[in-house]
Amino acid sequence: MRNKSIITSCIFLFSICIFLFSYNKLSAQENGIFELNENNTFSKVTSKNTKANDRADFYDLTYKLQPTFYVNNRTIKENNNYSNKVTKLTFNDLKSFDVLYRNNSAFNDIELITITLKKVEDLNNKLDLTNIQGFGNLKFIYIKCYFKCSEQQIKDFIKSNSNVRVFYKNEIPS
Repeated sequence: MRNKSIITSCIFLFSICIFLFSYNKLSAQENGIFELNENNTFSKVTSKNTKANDRADFYDLTYKLQPTFYVNNRTIKENNNYSNKVTKLTFNDLKSFDVLYRNNSAFNDIELITITLKKVEDLNNKLDLTNIQGFGNLKFIYIKCYFKCSEQQIKDFIKSNSNVRVFYKNEIPS
């Protein structure tokens, strides 16, 4: 009789531990994403902030499978198999920023530009989005740093219009 109560207690404690640890992982997924506000200050992104619908759009574009153009070696890898409009532009290298300045009609539907900074030296290749044309639907810029980058480094790296929201994340690969 006593063995049954010990086994039941162990199972109960194990279940509570599993619940607590799995909840902690689920709630921590948004930690570390920052946004550049209109007044050029950074604030940590939380699920309770304003513009929740826009943030949902940002997460849908960022983390769900979307038709994407990939830019590498100053060329755009296009896939004509897309039946939907292409909404995402991803840079595999930073030497290809001049692709943005080409007046390309394929960029009219782009809503998200994703940039990956692999090393600190990548911050020297500045990006000025105030002079680009052909990006009528551009809403978001998402910068992933594979190193510890500061707020000031991101501010110095990118210059954008006030209607484009800039997000960044320190994502150090293991």
